Amino acid sequence: MRYLYFPVLFALALLLQSSAVPAILPEWFVEGFDLPLIIAVHIAISRGKIPGMMAGAVIGYLQDALSGGVLGINGVSKIVAGYMGGYLRTKFFVGSLAHRTAIVAGTVFITLFGKVGVLALFDQPHPPLMSAQFLWGFVGNTLFALFTHALLDRFESYLGIRAEEELSLGD
Repeated sequence: MRYLYFPVLFALALLLQSSAVPAILPEWFVEGFDLPLIIAVHIAISRGKIPGMMAGAVIGYLQDALSGGVLGINGVSKIVAGYMGGYLRTKFFVGSLAHRTAIVAGTVFITLFGKVGVLALFDQPHPPLMSAQFLWGFVGNTLFALFTHALLDRFESYLGIRAEEELSLGD
């Protein structure tokens, strides 16, 4: 079960991102919502920098390959998300909700900022930094990442994928 968990999680995130997210969310919010980013942040916070970077690379490059956009933009941004989430995890106590929120918000902001910067560098269409789309993408991804992280932590504990002492939810 442990070996199938991540491929199934990645496939589910990519499937939901391409099919359910456009059907459920308003059109102006779909571009900013990034479910694979949320999964990469969860893995980085719960497991560290290296697993976060590896998960970010796999899910980001798969997202690039499936979306038909510029190959590498999502891959690089998810690698940065995995590293930053794991790095901030080592700097803050993750058990506190305030610290976990700061870690997730910082990771999501740096990732979105970097993605917009790279798109601007290569003269690709991108949302302006001071736009409603960027703001809602930041807020929506941060809130949903916090919810998803808590849910997946409990699910992984229930299935025995991680031991109880590895949980990042605190007491």
